[in-house]
Order: sequence, then C-alpha cells, then structure tokens
Amino acid sequence: MSFDVNENEVLKADNISFYFGDAARPLLENLNLILNRSEVLFLIGPSEMGKSTLLKLLTGLYRPLKGEVFLQGVSIEKLSKFERKKALKKISMTFQRSGLFDSKTVRENLTFPLQELTELSKVDCDLLVEKVLSQVKLTGNELKYPFELSGGMQKRLGIARALILNPEVILYDDPTAGLDPITSNHILDLILSVQKEKGTATLIATSDLELALRVSQQVKAKICFLFEGKIIQEGSGKELIQSKNPVIYQFTRGLLEGPLGSGGGQ
Repeated sequence: MSFDVNENEVLKADNISFYFGDAARPLLENLNLILNRSEVLFLIGPSEMGKSTLLKLLTGLYRPLKGEVFLQGVSIEKLSKFERKKALKKISMTFQRSGLFDSKTVRENLTFPLQELTELSKVDCDLLVEKVLSQVKLTGNELKYPFELSGGMQKRLGIARALILNPEVILYDDPTAGLDPITSNHILDLILSVQKEKGTATLIATSDLELALRVSQQVKAKICFLFEGKIIQEGSGKELIQSKNPVIYQFTRGLLEGPLGSGGGQ
C-alpha cells in the first residue's frame, strides 16, 4: 500500500501509538514524524520519553499498536515477510549500548548481517568488511572481541555494522552516550562524514542538547522535541532555543523548576 507523499520522504511515522504491557498511559501516542532524503534530523527530549522505542518502531523491531510506519511511501506493516525483510535492509540502526555480539570477533560482527541478508561470497564479504573497517578507522582489529575494544571503538564498530549493508537510512540511538568529549567529537565527525559522503537520511536520538544545537548549525539539521508521546516542536536549533513552550524552555536552560520537575523525564 502506498500513499501520496513528497518524493523526498524516506521514512514516516504516521499517527503511531505504542505502550508496554499494562502501562497506565501510552509511551508514544498519535505520533507523527517525517525523515526526508539526505536529511539530518535530531530527536531530542528528556530521558525515558521513548526516543529509543521510536527508533525501534521505525526499524521494524517493534510494531506500533496503532498507526503505521512507511518506508519510501510503503507501509511496512502491509508487506509480506519476504518483502519486509528486503525493505528493512534499507534501514540500519546503532544501539545505545553498542548491541554487539560479545562472543563474536569484530570481523564476525560485521559478516553476520552479510551472511543473513545477502548472497555475497566469502571473498566479497571479506573485501566489504575491510573497506568498512578502514572507513571507521578500525583496521587491524578484525580478530578482537568487543570487550577488548574501548568505548569509542565499540561505537565505531556499531557504526561499521550499520554501514555494511549500504543503507539509505541510518538511525543512531544516543551515539555519544558515556564517551568523553574528544571521543564524542570523533564519533560525531564520523557520523557526519558518512552522511555527507553517502547522502544517507540520518536520524540521531539524544538527550545531549549541546550536541544537537552544534550540529544543527553545521549542517542545518532539523530538531524534533519529543515529550509525553508526541513531537511538540520541530525546527531549527534557533527556533528551539526561542521556544516559549514551558517544557522546552526548562529543558534548553537546564532549570530545576518547571513542568519537568527536577528529574527531567523521570
């Protein structure tokens, strides 16, 4: 099933709702979001507001209880199992805690999706792994296990795995969480260089306001603010800072008093 959209729309959450178990209220409710071709979009907001969950809905790891996710104008929910698997190869995601296989080497972590989702020969897989490792500056670490890598190297390996299938869309879940400022900048530079080189549609979920504001100035990224299950504002970093919405006002200034209370999204 397709619908009329601007041809630049790559990924769309259309009025989706989601909750876990017998939760008193939905984590996401009637949420709408559009990611355009070659766009950099930040999903920002307090902790525990569903940013990671939304990314998993967009990649098909979770299914919405209401509404639909569209990939290039086609509803993911309406696809057959075979069509769904083929379509979702166009989307990659990095996980907040790397999401690597601890029992597999760096090389095996990268060859796994190739073996599962492509029919490439071993020689072609090895060549592709070498190319991607070079791109993220991890050449020479093929036989190491994730626990032998630093936090920044694990993040780079996660990005390498996201790149291995040459996706059209990459979703990053808090890619600089737990990293020191210098390592964070290296990861950010890698993300932006990949986006510039390949023109991938890029969505970055984070609670790091400074990161979002800085990048939005560099590449004119759009920022969407998620609160209580909905996108309550989208626009430029300047528009976010100038917002009179009391939730956004408190968040952008780090104030203890306000609708968020003193515990952010808790």
